[in-house]
Parts: sequence; C-alpha cells; structure tokens
Amino acid sequence: MFHRKVTSTALTFLMVTMTMALLVSPLEIQEPAAPLAEEPAVLNAPSDPGHTVFAQYLTSDNCPYCYNYGSPALKQAKNSLPDKFVYISYHSASYGNTADAESGNIAPIYGVNHLQESSGAPKVVFGDKQKQSGCGSNTCYDSYISSGGQMHSTAADYGMTISQIDNGDGTADISVSATYVGSGTPASNLILYAAVTEEVCNSHVYNDGSKGGNCWEAWLLNNNGYSSNSGTVNGGTGFNTISITSGQWTTTTWTNVPISLVGGGMSNFNTVAALYSTWSANSYNANVYAATDSTMQPAIDVKIDTMTVENNGGFDGIIAGDEVGIDVTIKNVGVDIYSANNGESISIYKVDGVQESLIDTMSIQSLGVGSTQSFTTTWDSTSETIENNGLTRFRARITVQDGNGANNVMDDTIAHDAAPTAVMPVANGVSTTISRGGSLDFDLTAIPNDAVDDLNSMTPLMEVKHSESLDWESSWVSVGSGPVGEGSNARFIASVTPPVVAGSGDYDIRTSWTDSRNQVSDWLLTEDAFSLLNGLPTVLTSSSQDFSGVPIVKVDMSESVSMVGIISDAETPLNQLTVTSTSPNFIAWDSNSMEMDVLFDSVDRDAQGNIRDQGIQVTIGDGEDINTGTVFFTVIPNGAPTWSSIPAQTIDEGGSVAVSLTQYLSDTDDSGETVSNADIQALGVHVVSVEPANHISAEIVDQTINIATVDSDVTGTVLITLRASDATQSTDTTLAVIIRALNDAPVFDVTSLEGLRIKVDETYTLNVADYVSDVDDAQEDIFTTITGAEPGSVNPVAIGVYEMKWTESGMQIVQVRVSDPSGAINQYQFSVEVIGDLPMIWDEGQGGDLQAEYDNMEYGTHPTYIVSYTGSVNFEEIALTWQICNSIMGTCHSQGLAPGFDEAFVLQSVYSEGLRTGDEVKLDVIATDIDGFEHKSTKSYSVFAAEKVIIDSDSDGVEDSEDAFPNDPAESIDTDGDGVGDNADAFPNDAAKFEADSASVGSTIPLPAILIVAVFLFGAIGLGLITVMRGRSNHPEAVDWSMAVPSTDMVANSMYGGADAIFQQPMAAATHVSDYTGLPGGGSYTHDAAGSTIYVALDHSQWRMNADGSFTRM
Repeated sequence: MFHRKVTSTALTFLMVTMTMALLVSPLEIQEPAAPLAEEPAVLNAPSDPGHTVFAQYLTSDNCPYCYNYGSPALKQAKNSLPDKFVYISYHSASYGNTADAESGNIAPIYGVNHLQESSGAPKVVFGDKQKQSGCGSNTCYDSYISSGGQMHSTAADYGMTISQIDNGDGTADISVSATYVGSGTPASNLILYAAVTEEVCNSHVYNDGSKGGNCWEAWLLNNNGYSSNSGTVNGGTGFNTISITSGQWTTTTWTNVPISLVGGGMSNFNTVAALYSTWSANSYNANVYAATDSTMQPAIDVKIDTMTVENNGGFDGIIAGDEVGIDVTIKNVGVDIYSANNGESISIYKVDGVQESLIDTMSIQSLGVGSTQSFTTTWDSTSETIENNGLTRFRARITVQDGNGANNVMDDTIAHDAAPTAVMPVANGVSTTISRGGSLDFDLTAIPNDAVDDLNSMTPLMEVKHSESLDWESSWVSVGSGPVGEGSNARFIASVTPPVVAGSGDYDIRTSWTDSRNQVSDWLLTEDAFSLLNGLPTVLTSSSQDFSGVPIVKVDMSESVSMVGIISDAETPLNQLTVTSTSPNFIAWDSNSMEMDVLFDSVDRDAQGNIRDQGIQVTIGDGEDINTGTVFFTVIPNGAPTWSSIPAQTIDEGGSVAVSLTQYLSDTDDSGETVSNADIQALGVHVVSVEPANHISAEIVDQTINIATVDSDVTGTVLITLRASDATQSTDTTLAVIIRALNDAPVFDVTSLEGLRIKVDETYTLNVADYVSDVDDAQEDIFTTITGAEPGSVNPVAIGVYEMKWTESGMQIVQVRVSDPSGAINQYQFSVEVIGDLPMIWDEGQGGDLQAEYDNMEYGTHPTYIVSYTGSVNFEEIALTWQICNSIMGTCHSQGLAPGFDEAFVLQSVYSEGLRTGDEVKLDVIATDIDGFEHKSTKSYSVFAAEKVIIDSDSDGVEDSEDAFPNDPAESIDTDGDGVGDNADAFPNDAAKFEADSASVGSTIPLPAILIVAVFLFGAIGLGLITVMRGRSNHPEAVDWSMAVPSTDMVANSMYGGADAIFQQPMAAATHVSDYTGLPGGGSYTHDAAGSTIYVALDHSQWRMNADGSFTRM
C-alpha cells in the first residue's frame, strides 16, 4: 500500500509539472483578459468629451469576449455619440495571430504592427496612446471615451468631413476635408490616416454568427493609391501628408476606388479618417487631433452644387472683349431645413493668383432639404490679357452657417483663345532638291497656344521666293484641304511645284496659320528651304512636240545641219549653247547659224538591208550645267553598191546550204542612176567575217555562198558579214544562219557515285543538277526520276533534290531515269553501301576487341577498372560508360563515364560502404571512327560483387588474420604479448605475470551487500515523500481543468505519460519499411512459390518485397 501511494503521488506530481510546462510554452501564450474588477466603473453611456475620439480595435473571429462584449460596447458608444466617436476594427481570423493580412496588417501601413501587437483580443487603443485589454460588459469603454480618449488637447479646434460619391460604374470618389477653427496655429505636416471599412462586417463574421462594425478593408494612400489584400494600386507608398490653413478647408480626394472592396455595396461603404502628428509601421504613441467617418453627416449642409463658366458667344475660349456667363447652383444636402439669416450670400470672384476680385453677389434664401438656388452673372473680358495657354479662373463662395465648410467654395476656368504659332516646315523626304519639272512636299504643323484650337480648326498658308528676290509667290504651293495622320503625327502637306521657267538656285519659304477665331500667327521664315535645279539643255526626241525630225545626209559628204528642233534648253537660247563631240562623224558647231557640220563614211543597214539611223553623241552646255545626248542622222548612199535584206538561212546539225547573192545586190553610178544587171553580176562579193567562226564554213563562188556546219553537234545562230564592191566603193551586209538542233538524250554521270557509303538511318541528299547534262537542252529542262529498290528509301524533297535513307545495312540499288522535253530518255543505276553499327566484342576467354581488368569485386569495395581495345581501328570519339545495378532491388544506383581505353578509373558507388549484396557492374562502349561510323559493344560487360572470403579456424567470430589464437575458440587477444590470452591472463597488461593473486582480490565487496544498501536508500526516499505529502494541506488546491491538457490529447499523453488506458498499451511493432535499410539485420533472401522475394530475419520474422522496393511483414 505504501508503494502504491508513493507511485500515485509521483505520477500526479509528474502530470502537474508537465501540464504547467505546456501552459508556459512560448507557442501558446495568450494575454489574459483584464479581470472585471480592474475595469473602469460601468456607465450607462459615454458622455460628450467635447471633441471627436478615435479608437483602434483589435478583434478576431474566434474571440468570445470580442463578440459578447467588445464589439457591442463599441457599437453602443457609436450610437450614443454618432458625431463624436470614431473607431476602426482590425479583425483577424484568430486571436492567436491578430497581425494577419485580414486585419489590415499589410504594407505599407501595417496597422497592427503599428500598435506593437501580434496576439490577444479584444484590445482597444484610444488616441494612439492608451491601450486597453479585455472587456467584460457592453459599456467597458465608456469612461475612456467620456474622459477624452487620449486625443490631443487641441482636438476641439479641428474639424473633418468625408464625402463619398458613387460613380455608377462600380467605383466611388472619396474626399476627406479638414480645417482648423481654433485661435492658435494648426499643427504642420499632418498625416491623413484614411481607410475603407465595412460599416457592417459582412466579410468578417464572428464564430457565433454576429458581425462587428467598421472592419478594415483597404488603406487610402498617397498618389491617389490604395492597398488591400488584392494588392496596391497606383503605387501609393504611405499616408498623405497635408497642411491646414486656419479657417479654410483642405481636401484630399481619391478617385475610382472600387466599391467591391467591401461586402454589401455602397450602402455599407464607410470611410474612416483621422489626423495624426506622425505614423510609424512599428510603434504608436502619436498625437491624434481629429477623426471622422462617412456616417458623420452634418444636420445642415449647404454646398455649391454646380458651377459653369461659358463664352456667351458660343466659343470654346475667350479673346479680349468676349462676354463670359457664369452660372452657379447651391443645394441643401443636409438632413435639416436651412433657414437663411441676414448677410448669407453667394459671391462670384475673378481670381488672379491669391487675389480675388468680386464680380457679383446675391443673398441666399432659405432652402428645404434637397432644395437648390441658382445665380447667374456675366463678366466682360475686354481688359483681360490673353496669354498663350492661359486660363481665367473664377471662384464661387457661399457664406452660410452649416456643419460643413468644405463644400462652400468651387472654382472653374475658361481657356484663353490665343493666336497660333507656326512650326518650321519639314521637307517630306531625304532631299530638299527639286529637279526641273519636279515637286517637293513639306509637312506643316503649328502650336495652337491654347486649349481651344487644334490642326482641325486651323488653316496654313505657305509662300516661296528665290533667295535673291524680295517677291513672295504662293501660286507654286498647293496645301491639302485638311490634316493627315493622327495624334502627334497629324500635319498638313504642302506641295511646291516650280514652273519650268523658274530660275534655278536656293529658295526661301514662309508659313502662317489662322485659327478658328481668324487670329493669324506671325510669318515663320525658313531660309534656303529647297533648291531648284537648273533646266539642262537636251537633245529632243520624237516624243517632244518641238522635235523637227531626223536630218538626212549623204554618206562620205560633209554637210551642215540645222539643230533647231533638235537641241533645246528651257532657259537658254540655242545660239548661246555650246555643242561638242568626240565622234569621228562630228566636224564642228556653229552657234551663230545654229548648225552642226557632220561627215559619215558609211551607210548603216539592218539585217533586212534597210538603212538605219546613225548617231553622234554630243555634250551641250548652257553656261551653268552641261548635259549629253545623241543626235541621230539618216545616212543615205551616194553611189556605192547596195544590199537588200537577205533572209536568214536555217540548216540542221551537220547540214549545209547554198544561197545566190546576186538577187540581193543593186548599184548606182556617180549620178545615182541604177547600173545594168551585167554590172551587178560583175560586182565583187566576199566574206568579211563569220561569228562565231567555229560553227560553219562559208565559201563564195560566182556570187553564190556555200555554207556547211563543221560537225553534227554545233547549234545556234551564226552571222556572216558580206561585202560587195564596185570599181570605187563597197558596201557590207549581214547574213544570218540558224543551225537547228537535232535532239540528243540527256546524260546522268553515275561514275562519281561509285563507292558511295552511308550509315543506317543517315540521310544522304542527292542534287541531280550535279550529275545531269544535255548538249541540246538547258539543265532545268531535264526531268530526272530517282527510285530505290526498297520502297520509301529514296524520296524527293524539292525539285531535283532527293533524300536517301535506309534502316538496315547492306548493298542497296538506286535507279535513275532522265528525259528531255523532246522525249529522249536514258536510264542508269548505281549501288549504295549502307553500313550499320560495327560490333565490338568483349574478350571473355575466346578472344575479342575489348578486355576489362579490375582489382577487386568484394562487398564493401569501390573497384578500379582498366578497359583496353585490341583492334586496329582508329577512333575519334570513345564513350566508355559504367553502372552499378542491384539485382535484388531491380534498380541501378550508380553510373559514370570512364576517361577512355587503357586508363584506370574507379567505380564510385553512391553508397559509401561500396559494393553491396546483389550489386552487378556493367560496362558498355560506343566509339566513332575517323569515317564517322559507330562501333558498339554487342552486350554489356558484367561482373557480380562477391562476398569477402573469411577464414575463422576456431569459429570464435574473429578472422584468423586478426586472431592471436586462431585455433583456440576461448582466446583471441594477447594485450601484453606474453603468449597467454587475455581471458586466462590475470595480468593481461603485464607480460611478467599471468596467474591470479588470491590476496589481492579478497577485499572485493560482495554483491548481496550492495543490494541491501540500495534497498535501504530507496526505502528512505519513499518515507521522505510520505512525510512531505502529510505536511501539505488536507484541502487540495482546485485545479483549473480548462487550462490542463485533456486526457484525450494523445500527443501530449504519449509524450509525458498519463493514467488513461492509452498509456497501458504497448507500442506495436513495425509491419512495413520503405526499403531494405529498415529490415532487421543479419537475415537472408529467398523466394516463395509465387516467385516473390522474401527476406528472413534472425528473429525468424519474414518480409515480402513490394514492386516499389518497400517490404511488408508477413
């Protein structure tokens, strides 16, 4: 019984100790709620503190004190002081982490980090200074609000309002206005704290189903930005910094804020704002001067609703003298009727900088809720100075006694309509030179100098003049009816087309613009804007209406020919031109008579014997420029023999023809009379030349020419020049001979493909153009077809291009068929040797190409190998790979690439112990010879790892090599080397002694005595525990079981022990391991009847190997 009491006491003490250890774990600390006795006295409702109070509230979904007390208390305070109390809820998912993103703890504001909080709820911070933890009633915060909520002492001197406008497109515009109404100086560089909240927290429902208020959804930042859990928009970096002027409202606006940030639409969209002295993302204690939210609307609020400023003449802007109409509408947007008092008015001002000049005023009448009042007046702009891009600003101001002065002022402007400014024209092209008779385009743009006009409402004017003249000309310029292009590329295009008679040289241009109010810009002068080239003198042709025709002259006679109607210059008279020539037919130019002296020594005829015109190339100068041209003359005979056209003669390859030339000859005497037939037959005729000379032979006998081809392969056209001569003169003509081809079959050169070798699956590209020829036809006209004996082995890929590829080795026959357009055909064939992988054989005792040697293949080693090649092939690339595979596991676990033949390499296993049971070494070789053919080992070289041979003669478990007594199973070690084993040696470390000394061992303490002492000590400890327990109170201290580890927590109980039945159950033995390393040691492998691998352990347990390498106990 005593033993049982001690055991129960010890176990109880252990459980309490471990429970307390769990309670103080740093992962589970929660700040306890403040005891209710420590909270301020409960009030029925907070009293008016005389200014606004701002509170930041930390709450969580799973916080009972939050939804039972904290949130109801804040809502009640807000209902009691709707225009004085403002709060925001940082609502997290769990009070264990109140600094999550859901609570608003996101960049760049980090609202919860700012309060230096991370867990525990409910908590409230008033005025960014006083932090209150816990809440046990619905009025727990009233006293803090009534006492001022830690706001700044001047909080009553500040005012704030919020305006939210639904844009109707799913977004809202938010404006926060602040003012200072005190007698002192407002704080400078104030931080505008602003956030979008859900008035009813639809997106943050408590665990009991209730909903708090004013839950954070987004921060309103600078740069018109905002950040939410969906990201940051417009790049805001923090809150806005504002400055307030006494007696005036300062407004900050955010546009296009998505209403979808909150759940429940615009009616649940509540903006919260406050004025801070500073803001830090990791510390609080700033001064807070005022706060507001969008539910705090003044009872009476008259605002300027609209303001319109327009030119009464209907123009978009104003010029001096225009009359401007100003219309203002005010509206009562409050919730109460506005009753007018004396002196409340609407005033219209013209604003110049900070100076306001009163234009007109009128009294404000009483206005019902939603009622409006309009005021219209005019302003004369006669005295206004119109400025480029200027504006005239007007301001409407109402003086009323209402609750919101932020909407009592509105400005509007009207643009000045200034005269435009021309921009320098840009030539539309890379050159600003205009050729005679050409044109040049310019791009014209202007600056309107106002917000009224653009290129569509302005008109350009462009004029040109010679740079040495003073007279401007616009008739050369044509301007498009409107601008072309869009945006910054919009422009007018002006085309300059000088007349033919215009003088050459540089020209200036000037441009001016007129806007929609007929205001004209200054002229913009561009000097040397373009150059007009000189009008070159030319030789007229038949296409010119001034051409007088081709002059006729006689051969071998000097004649003077007028150049009127033949040579002309648009600017320079003919008699002021110079004409020169290097032609032997040119004699001289007489500018006075405007005649050219010429002399031709032959008559030019075509193949048909017709006289052809002959030309003289001349160089013409006008004193500024020169030009060249050709003047043609018709040169007629002056008594020499004349040829008529001889028809072309056609013969076949290897053929001949005889042609009588007499019928094509004629002649005149010196007086131009035709001579007799006898005289014609007496004319001498001979061959002057044959081109080309190696195609035919030509011989003349009695004015008959005999023509024959030199062989049967020549074809083409041959020109024979003939000459007829009388007693004094001669004339040449040309005879054309056409040698007609007789078709020959095309040829395919297969000799260059003899011995062609390609690899299996290698593609060889054959371009037939490299092998086909034909004496009669062009190569592109030859049709070639190539086929292989094996279907699909030869395929066309383009015109005249084939690809050849075989999948098996051996000799392959390729057939070729070539034909020409005339149907002549030749057929050929050639052989291709297709070579596959060349085998390499491991020498396993019967000879081979490859030999492998290793140093050791025992378990626990990393073997070293050398592979040698005994063949005669020279290799360019060698890939020698190795791998280690385990036949038991069916996987390969190590692999590598050896350096090459005749170099030692280590097979480094991924397992540090080296080769293991079932490991197999495999070697493979792939080598590429100098011809690009691959040689492969026909199979993998394979060697299995072997168990190390251990010799233990006396079977005492110690190898003979390590056993000092290999034949004595009782001994294996002799430490002192005296020949006596340590087991039998009483002095194993003293070689001089080995027998036991009975006197030296007789003082040993008996084991029974040790046991008696131990029992006595344990008994004393037990009595001490009973004494301690009896000294304690008979009334045990109550245990707070809500803070204790429940007995059902299996993790805690299994770690620290307990009384539940779970602690009495032994741990089950493992029945499955992920791989063989988890098996009990010392076993062996076998197979069952189904062929499965079975492992039998030393404890006789059996394990079946699964497909994934794991083992399951059977």
